Amino acid sequence: MQRTIHLVALLIGILAPFARPASLPINTDVVEKSVVFLYYPRDNQGNSEAGTGFFVEIPLKSDPEHVHWAIVTARHLVDPQWAGCSWPNPHAITLRVNTADYKSGKTQIGVWQKTIRLAANETWFAHTDDRIDIAVIPVEDPVELRTANDVLPLRLSDFATQQEIEKFKIGIGDGIISAGLVPELLNVKRNYPAFKFGKISNVLDEPMKMRCERTASSPPKDRLAWIIAGNFVGGNSGSPVFLLPLEFTLGAGLQYNGPRPMLLGVESGVIEGADLAEMVPIEFAFDVIGRIYPDGDLYRGDVKDKPKKSGGTASSR
Repeated sequence: MQRTIHLVALLIGILAPFARPASLPINTDVVEKSVVFLYYPRDNQGNSEAGTGFFVEIPLKSDPEHVHWAIVTARHLVDPQWAGCSWPNPHAITLRVNTADYKSGKTQIGVWQKTIRLAANETWFAHTDDRIDIAVIPVEDPVELRTANDVLPLRLSDFATQQEIEKFKIGIGDGIISAGLVPELLNVKRNYPAFKFGKISNVLDEPMKMRCERTASSPPKDRLAWIIAGNFVGGNSGSPVFLLPLEFTLGAGLQYNGPRPMLLGVESGVIEGADLAEMVPIEFAFDVIGRIYPDGDLYRGDVKDKPKKSGGTASSR
């Protein structure tokens, strides 16, 4: 026992010169500004359905200075009937982002809201595979959205590729970070996305069956997803989920050759009573974006390899 204590003390002494305070390799400011809160009235009793989405920019192949904007979210939020929920599909949904000029204690309202019409294959798009809980909502007027609002889109370059996942063997035990809506924080003056930390719990080789509601009348729905471990709650659905590499735990003098902090997927549902949730791989959202925007530059990879001139990057490096 005493020998073990001496060994630990020796290691601490060796590593101390390289130690530094932990700093996340994720640009949380960009992630926070990319998150949009989404909600709609579910019934006449004042109950609402609420969830999360995040903005993505898609540069044009012909002119990288001009970009499309889109919101990525979970399909069951805009299409509850697809998920087997008991309430009807909404005809509209309200998106809410923070304004840029808010001053605490001086400004009454710190958010900008807009209600948009929902129509499948017109104002929002699903994946061609019916088991995928992903929806993409094109932003009709990005200029209106950006004007006087504190928003930034994520870049397609932040999206993980299947090649990267296979190269670095990303899977069980790898760390993740997510940011999304907590229902208790919806009725405040500003959007405050809550950051959640967890691990990849498992990568399934087959679809899992999920119910919208915990009742016998709610039919199970086949869904393709990974399982992630963490304290996720209703309202987190549609949140971006990033790989959290261990680089920030290494000292400044130690070389890091691991994966970049890329966007892995979209949180799409809580597994009740298990501290587990579903995550739809971001590859499926990329498929939908590619179908909607055939004129888009769909490059994915380290931003250092192909820098973009607009939008924000989730990497702080």
